[in-house]
Amino acid sequence: MEPTPPPTGPVGPPGPQDPGYTEPPKGSGPPYPPADPNQPAQSYPPPGQGYPPPQGYPQPGQGGYGQAGPPGPGGYPPGQGGYPPGPGGYGQGGYPPGQGFQPYPGGNQPGQRRGTSTLAILTFIFGLFAFVPVAIVLGIIALTKIAKTGDKGKGLAIAGMALAGLWVAGFIAAAALISPSEPDRDASGQVTTTQNVSSSKLRVGDCVTEIKEGEVRDIKVQPCNQPNGGKVYAVFDLPAGKWPGLAQVQAAAEKGCTDRFKALKQPANQPSDIWYLHPTEDSWSLGDHGTTCLVAPK
Repeated sequence: MEPTPPPTGPVGPPGPQDPGYTEPPKGSGPPYPPADPNQPAQSYPPPGQGYPPPQGYPQPGQGGYGQAGPPGPGGYPPGQGGYPPGPGGYGQGGYPPGQGFQPYPGGNQPGQRRGTSTLAILTFIFGLFAFVPVAIVLGIIALTKIAKTGDKGKGLAIAGMALAGLWVAGFIAAAALISPSEPDRDASGQVTTTQNVSSSKLRVGDCVTEIKEGEVRDIKVQPCNQPNGGKVYAVFDLPAGKWPGLAQVQAAAEKGCTDRFKALKQPANQPSDIWYLHPTEDSWSLGDHGTTCLVAPK
């Protein structure tokens, strides 16, 4: 084969001095070097001058350029960048429109408002109305649960228990004021004035104004140098233990007083009877096991 000789004549586009030269449109750029040395150079107008873009450049509406036009490559709607939808089908990035970031549980979520403990309210009510044991038990339970759950009402529970404590203190003070105190005595221990005292305050040698059958809580004492209704000659305790029953307590008290009177060997100056004061079931449960023996004229 023979080599092809190079073309003769001028190479490149015609210049102003060449015949047939036509001035290029205003604003056109310099000619780009030809892709093939054997082909003449081409000139491209600047974008936006109304000339169609050269072949190979993206067309309007394709690949995300422009606002209208046929669907771009891949069959996706114009203006979408020619990219397939992201994960989950929500455009680019895979996030649903208008949602953004979600709050973390326990982070920026608003805290739940805790209610007031029902047990704390009941503690306050029972404490206010002097149900002391109930208020104390409920108060302890309420404080324990509030510490675990974080509910409101700790102040109510404490206030209810404090009220119960005040009631207890009031009961003790009232009992101390109401209960007869120790009778007035001289240096030898003899009663000097007539006054009411608790039957548990009687001593051997004390004289009383009178004795009545039945339950006795208080009894009136007086000096023994005055006419009286009976004199204490013995005081003793019954055996401790479970409440044995009224009949057994009465029998033990009667026998104990009778035996002790015989042991004195002091006959009465006038016809007399033996009396005894014994515990009741209620007083027994409080630790009272004492028995008081008296001799009184008929």
